[in-house]
Amino acid sequence: MAATPDSTVTSGRARATGNSIVIAGDRTVSRRTARRHSKSVQVLKIALPFTGLAAVAIFAATVLKSVGLGPGVPDLQMPEIVGQNLKMKNPHYEGFNADGGHYWVKAETAQQDLKSLTVVRLNGITGELTDAKKQKTNLVATRGLYDSKANLLELYDSITVSGDGGLSANLTRASVKTKEGIITSDQPSTVSMDAGQITSNQMTIRQKSKEYGFVENVRAHLKPKDRPAATSEAAKPLPFGKPGEPVDIASNRLDVDDGKKTAIFSGGVVATQAGATLKSPELTVTYEGAVSPQGTAAQDAASGGTKVKQMVARDLVVLEQASGETATSRTALFDGASEVAVLEGEVVLTQGDDKKAAGDRAEYDQAAQTMVLTGPVIVTQGGNMLKGRRLVFNRTTGKLQLTAPAPAGTAAGRISAHFIKPASKPSTREPDADQTANGIPFGPTFKTDPNAPYDVLADRLDIDDAAKAAVFTGNVVAVQGDFTIRSADLTAFYAGNAGLGTSADPTKAAAASLTHIQARRKVSVLSKDGQTATGDWAEVDVKANVATLGGAVVLTQGKNIVKGTKLLIDMNTGEATIKTEPTSADAGAMISSSEGDGGGQIIKADRPSAVFYPGEMIGAKKAKPAAATGVDGWQVRSTP
Repeated sequence: MAATPDSTVTSGRARATGNSIVIAGDRTVSRRTARRHSKSVQVLKIALPFTGLAAVAIFAATVLKSVGLGPGVPDLQMPEIVGQNLKMKNPHYEGFNADGGHYWVKAETAQQDLKSLTVVRLNGITGELTDAKKQKTNLVATRGLYDSKANLLELYDSITVSGDGGLSANLTRASVKTKEGIITSDQPSTVSMDAGQITSNQMTIRQKSKEYGFVENVRAHLKPKDRPAATSEAAKPLPFGKPGEPVDIASNRLDVDDGKKTAIFSGGVVATQAGATLKSPELTVTYEGAVSPQGTAAQDAASGGTKVKQMVARDLVVLEQASGETATSRTALFDGASEVAVLEGEVVLTQGDDKKAAGDRAEYDQAAQTMVLTGPVIVTQGGNMLKGRRLVFNRTTGKLQLTAPAPAGTAAGRISAHFIKPASKPSTREPDADQTANGIPFGPTFKTDPNAPYDVLADRLDIDDAAKAAVFTGNVVAVQGDFTIRSADLTAFYAGNAGLGTSADPTKAAAASLTHIQARRKVSVLSKDGQTATGDWAEVDVKANVATLGGAVVLTQGKNIVKGTKLLIDMNTGEATIKTEPTSADAGAMISSSEGDGGGQIIKADRPSAVFYPGEMIGAKKAKPAAATGVDGWQVRSTP
């Protein structure tokens, strides 16, 4: 077999023989790989020591730099991915509530908080909360945070909350629970609405239930929607403020329920209106209309907005008018529609330093300009006092009526009056000769204390403060010391002021002081020792302490009777003189012996006529002619 020498090499590959047997391998590739490996080893032998030296040098330089040695090595700025570098343009968040309402929040830009992936920082915020009735509350803020997991939106800086019905709130910080529709703020806020404006340090708005809460340093300015026509200058305002004027209220808390149409102020409530002040622990304001929108903007505008309807103050109410009048009660109601005010429970009305009226209930009617005080009514002015059960005072005319009606089925009560009398010195004057001429003088039969007060009982009392007259009617009984006057009606004239109104004139504002008294119809005068004089009328000069009884005068004691036309009584000394002033009708009149039991002695003339019974004479040592003998102090003399 011939052998082929291995001398043929083609492109560095082993050559096969015809029978496919490799005679010898081509070692060219192995040699090249070996050469490359050798070169890499040689490079690494040189590079590794240099790399180690460089690392050591850099480490050493860093350490030296940290201790202030060696040249500075420049810091390497590495790019960092942070939330501030990730911004979204015009993001939009929205959701739906279980009751069918929905909400959305938009922003100009948003930044994801990488520390909390559910929190996004928002700038240029607008939002809208819509309840199941399609009523909207709009939000605007400069910046904020939105937590998608808690559905909580935190707003900051220049926040505005508004509603379609005119509600608008300006805040500096607020939290919005988007699903619940609750907006809260723990910073000072201002809320404006159709009925006025409210400021407070803390605020809560519950958009679904239409409830609004304000806490700490609450200030409310309530304005009337429709101001009534101005009342006349003579008209007096209600015990608090003046209808149609705005009301300013300060309190610690305010809760508004737009569903119930109530606003409840509590905690140190102080309300002012037209110079008047109301103080109370609690004040409830009932209004018409709506604080929040109730429908479309057009429907809300057509409804006329909100309007104060009633105000009710509770738990020790104090009312003060600009004029100085005050009123206190347990509760006070002010009805703006009917212009009626009602005070109830321990009512006390005060004017000046000494004028007071107390009762259980006081009702003021602005239109009628009347005040009705009921209960056990007590009116005091200085030492003067009136008592009854129903007092009606006309605030325009100054007229007052006091009665004592009783419950159905019982007898009516009586009113009483107590008038003090200015102290005066006992009179030492002799009886006026003109007054006692042709009369019969008596001893001190009607003597009384000239300084004693007057006490009057009657069914009714009418006081006309313009006329300075107090008219008592119905079985009147007036007592002054030991002196008593009875009549069907009695008029007491006075100086000063006895009504419940105020006066700019100091003389008219002074306490009432009696000047004189007039009694009419069925008049009788009684002394302590039982002497009685009757007549058609009687007058008492309170200052001079002189009483005059006129008409058909009859003076009696026991069976003794003296008749005349006038009885003069000096109440300082008790001296009394009866006389007759003849007229064409009664000239020559006489008293017959048939009067009494027919056994009396008769005096007749154009002078007083008398019937005396000697057996009735008391203290007489011996019988004397009737013309010269007195009976129990009656000293009688006739003019020849």
